[in-house]
Amino acid sequence: MKLLPLHFSHQPIIQSRRSKKSMQKQTLYARIATKLRKWPIGDRLKVAIGLLVLVQVVSGIVTLFQFSKINQDISQLVNVEEPLEESILEMEIKAGEIARAVLDYVRDRNQKHLSKLISSRDGFVENYSRYQKLANSDKERILSNKIAVRYSDYNQMSASIIRLADHRDAALKVFVNHVNHINQLIDHERVKSNDDHSDDGLKKANASHNMEKYLNIAFGSIEEYIVKRNQSLLSRIFEAEQKFKIFEGKYLEAISNHVERQRIKEIDLEFAKATSYGNQVVNITDDIDQLLGKFEQNLDAINDLLHNQIHPLIHANTVIATHDADSSIQSAKIVISILAIIGTIFGLFSVWIISRGIVAPILELSDGVELIAAGNVEHRIQVDSQDEIGRLADAFNHMVEDLVIAHQEAEKASHIKSAFLANMSHEIRTPMTAILGFAEIMRQKNHDPETVRHIDTIKKNGEYLLELINDILDVSKIEADKLDVEAIQCSLIELIEDVKTLMEIRALDKGLDLSVIVEGKIPSWIQSDPIRLRQILINLLSNAIKFTKQGSVQLVIRATDLDSEAPSLQFDVIDTGIGMTEEQLSRLFQPFVQADSSTTRKYGGTGLGLTICKRLTNILGGEIVVKSDYGTGTTFTVSVKIGEIHDVEFVDQQAFKPELNDSLANPNKKTDFEMSYNILLAEDGLDNQKLIRFLLTKAGGKVTLAENGKRAVDLALDATENNQPFDVILMDMQMPELDGYAATKLLRSKGYHHPIIALTAHTMSGAREECLAAGCNNYATKPINRNQFFATIHECITAFHQNVETFH
Repeated sequence: MKLLPLHFSHQPIIQSRRSKKSMQKQTLYARIATKLRKWPIGDRLKVAIGLLVLVQVVSGIVTLFQFSKINQDISQLVNVEEPLEESILEMEIKAGEIARAVLDYVRDRNQKHLSKLISSRDGFVENYSRYQKLANSDKERILSNKIAVRYSDYNQMSASIIRLADHRDAALKVFVNHVNHINQLIDHERVKSNDDHSDDGLKKANASHNMEKYLNIAFGSIEEYIVKRNQSLLSRIFEAEQKFKIFEGKYLEAISNHVERQRIKEIDLEFAKATSYGNQVVNITDDIDQLLGKFEQNLDAINDLLHNQIHPLIHANTVIATHDADSSIQSAKIVISILAIIGTIFGLFSVWIISRGIVAPILELSDGVELIAAGNVEHRIQVDSQDEIGRLADAFNHMVEDLVIAHQEAEKASHIKSAFLANMSHEIRTPMTAILGFAEIMRQKNHDPETVRHIDTIKKNGEYLLELINDILDVSKIEADKLDVEAIQCSLIELIEDVKTLMEIRALDKGLDLSVIVEGKIPSWIQSDPIRLRQILINLLSNAIKFTKQGSVQLVIRATDLDSEAPSLQFDVIDTGIGMTEEQLSRLFQPFVQADSSTTRKYGGTGLGLTICKRLTNILGGEIVVKSDYGTGTTFTVSVKIGEIHDVEFVDQQAFKPELNDSLANPNKKTDFEMSYNILLAEDGLDNQKLIRFLLTKAGGKVTLAENGKRAVDLALDATENNQPFDVILMDMQMPELDGYAATKLLRSKGYHHPIIALTAHTMSGAREECLAAGCNNYATKPINRNQFFATIHECITAFHQNVETFH
């Protein structure tokens, strides 16, 4: 009973010892891990790689020892074969080398193959002499005589083949010389014919071109026949020779003097000589082919004789040597397996060293980078190590802080860039307003055809300059993600007719047929951005017309995925123009790049149109693809999402044209207006003052000028006090003393309620919103489109009067 207390009193002591050992192990691992963190990565990698290299070196030494033993056993196995068998094997090898040397010489005509042939013959004779000395039995002597007979025939055939090949090469060389001479003569005649543009000159040029063509076909077919020996090539050679003679006759028909006949006679003589040597080449090639067949049969006979003597001569000791070699291989497998296990253990240890001290901190670094990349710029990487990774983490944290500062500076630079583009747009568009406006006025007042053409040239180039400005600004908006798009209900019929009407004029100027084709049924109304969709179609049709000299341009429309939640429209722009190669297609949608640098010089353009089309298509929820055949034509396919179309009427090709005609005949579309309004024009540019005043006055309006914003405010307030307010103020937004934004805000602050229309050359994103936020009722851009400008004024004044009547 006294033992029991003693037993229970020792149990906690045992557990305490175990826990102490466990704690000691954990403390040991912690100390090792801490030391690893302080240990430079380079030293860790050196230790790990050193261990692996040590294991590999030991494994290599042991493996080499095992392989040397295997090689000894295999050498013994090889040495078991008697000298008689060796001589037979060597003769078989040398006979094959002779055959390869002959075939190589016939194919390549290289002197090194002759050297190889002589060496192989000497080797065969040497081993045959060894065989004769070792042959003791009657059977072996009979075999020796048969080998001698076969080899003699074999050797003679190889010599004959070599001689024929040399003869063929000599004939081919002479044939090539004659062909080159004929080509020189024909080239001489063609050079003279190129300067002669008469009918005879053209006939001679065509005949000389075809003579040279068929001469080269005959020459190429003969060379191909040497390689392939295809009988169809003989027909091609004969046909080419006949064609040469035919076009030689045509050349003779166009000759007008004795000297030219003498030259063509010289060509004829050279051609006869070339034909003779060409036939020799073909005939010798046939002879070589036949002799090669017999040569290969003789080689097979020699191989049969030699091979049938190999197996009876194998010595019984071969079996013993084979067993020894197999035993060496088995022992090598065991040793290499043990070394592989040891290498794996050391490899795992090296991986542990790398993972504990390198991989874990790298993962921490990677997670921190992902958080920062996701937008959490406040996060900082915490790596508890004093090695290179720790220093990298500190450097990365500093880099993130610098990145935040750089991002702020980049946003500031972006605002500066946007301001510069806006100012550039304004500065260019302002003079273009005067240029295009006065060009239109001059055209209306001039009736001299030459003057009208000059004015049209000014207008066309001015409009082209505006297109370039718009393209550059659109690309800038897209790259800055500031391009606004809408998803509104719009008439597809009116949009297509608008595009067709605009493009049809360009197509008619080039004599092209522009047609719109509807496949199946399409919705008459869609939800999209009509301005951007119109821009895409006009860009593609404009390109198609520009790069098509003759033929037609088609716009094919079809509806797709009508039963899905995202129905689409597909537009195919098909032309019969110059087309593009695969290389040109690969760089088609890159900004500022056209399909070919020569395209810019020949057709003009910045290369931005297709870039804008692609990005606008993506913004509208679709894609654009292109197929093209060089010299045949190109097809651009654009698909865009069109929103819900449940209650929309569908039309087909038959109903499409009447719909278009109805849209044209719509009386609600007013294209001209009587401007019998009292208008205040606030504009600091003298040329634009004259232009806009002329247009408004001619339309019946009364125009008062203000050269700056301050003057405009004073005139507007005075007119209101005198109970004779202006019907509308056209407010230029860039003016001295007081600009249009400040002037509009000042008027609104003083209770001025009459319409104010912003008049500006700015087209950057946010310009319209900024004008409306300042208090303007509407927005008009420069250069001025007369109909749109008058329509904006009329709508703005009409809407103001309606609101006043409703209020009262």
